Amino acid sequence: MLENIINFMRKRYIGVDLLNGKVRAFEKKENTFIDEYIGQIFPNIFNPINNESYWYDINAIEQLLNYVLSNAKKSLFRPGLVIAIPFEISDIKNKVSIVEEASKFKWSNIYILSNFMCAAIGSGIQIEECRRKIFIYSLNDLTYFGLVFAGNIFNVKILKRGYNELTQGDIINNIGNLTDDASKELPEQFTNIKLSKKDLEEVTIGWKLEIERTIYLSIPTNLKNVFGLNIGKYQLVYLEYENCIIEGLKNAISKLNTMKIRKG
Repeated sequence: MLENIINFMRKRYIGVDLLNGKVRAFEKKENTFIDEYIGQIFPNIFNPINNESYWYDINAIEQLLNYVLSNAKKSLFRPGLVIAIPFEISDIKNKVSIVEEASKFKWSNIYILSNFMCAAIGSGIQIEECRRKIFIYSLNDLTYFGLVFAGNIFNVKILKRGYNELTQGDIINNIGNLTDDASKELPEQFTNIKLSKKDLEEVTIGWKLEIERTIYLSIPTNLKNVFGLNIGKYQLVYLEYENCIIEGLKNAISKLNTMKIRKG
């Protein structure tokens, strides 16, 4: 009885993944309580030709988030929402629209993470290290390339080609563009915030180091032997794929009090 009362009153966060035409939701310290295809729940808002179009439909997002909240366990306090969104929805207007619609359902707090950042966190790459790493995350229709450094992702490139079409040439060309565009100066994300002298020195030195000659690749398990162990001068390291978004959200929720997550 006492445990039930504590659970009813405790602060709760719900992680939501609406990517790839599915609804997946979980609560902190609990298993996933929704894992369903959007088309099965709301066939009227799912477009099989462009299954990510619902991200631009406020009514669709409203229905999906309402469905999540209505299936969550009841509690005395409003739960917080941590949601993964497509990286390409980069303009503030779209992000704010999602937040505004989510707010109608009285979430206590709302945190937004890109799918690329979630994948990096959940795949197992050491994102907080002060050494630039090449990270690739491939979906069925898109592939993301970026430099992971000190808890952030920089110089992101998006290739409109998924894991079934991705070639070694694609990887080599996009990594070339990635490294060529990398600034020699420390990004403003670090210069515009207050860091201790020690931390600023650490990130400054780390950014000037040569980009690590390892490609961290997150692709479906059955494709891990396609590219071998090396591409050019780079060694390939295969990372977790199937649950990397959910694992990234879980990690973010567990660090809400210590990890700075971009809001809004």
